[in-house]
Amino acid sequence: MNTRNKSDFLFRGQPEDKPLLPRLARPNLETKGDLLEIEELMLKEFRRTHPPFAEYETKSDWDLLATAQHHGLPTRLLDWTYSALAAMWFAIGNCRGIDRCSRNEAIVWILKSWKRDFLNFPTGLRPLECLRTQIFRPRIIARRIVAQSGVFTLHKMLRKGDCVPLEKDPHFMRNLVKIIVPRARFASICEQLHICGVNHSTMFPDLDGLCQHLEWRYTKESPKSHE
Repeated sequence: MNTRNKSDFLFRGQPEDKPLLPRLARPNLETKGDLLEIEELMLKEFRRTHPPFAEYETKSDWDLLATAQHHGLPTRLLDWTYSALAAMWFAIGNCRGIDRCSRNEAIVWILKSWKRDFLNFPTGLRPLECLRTQIFRPRIIARRIVAQSGVFTLHKMLRKGDCVPLEKDPHFMRNLVKIIVPRARFASICEQLHICGVNHSTMFPDLDGLCQHLEWRYTKESPKSHE
């Protein structure tokens, strides 16, 4: 049986070369008490308080988790995209003042997926009960998911909140490729992405995204000055 998807490559752009860990499991996240208990508490409080601000109704725990992730709550999800251009933008597009940028490089990860790695819906499992790290395709409940061709890896959290980085996970490590993007190319790549329709206003289709795009377009130096 062929278990490999012939066309499903996933991409992730990172401004720094850091482990492939969800925000909830990163070492710089300080918490008071048991991390898994805090995770459940945060999601319960998010469920109670988020409805007035949501674009769409969250009909399941999976919707709730995806919405929380997109709006910055620390979760066990890690953002990926089906779009290589979107991943490149997330790697370098947020570097303000490229001539003063302190980063020497950015990273784009490529993951070749297998059918067995995807969660199949409907499922009786709740997100916090996952037994292994898998790929989670969210229901389209927000404009950002559409704009960013969003998909997630849902990470298994071990006791006390420990988590195996994806690049060290035996199920994924052999299917990952890391691409290094040098700082000298940031500005010119940003221009090329804009020509392809990938910028702040398309990645974040709201007024904040539009304003950040206009700032970049009309106040940044020409990439020729950096080559």
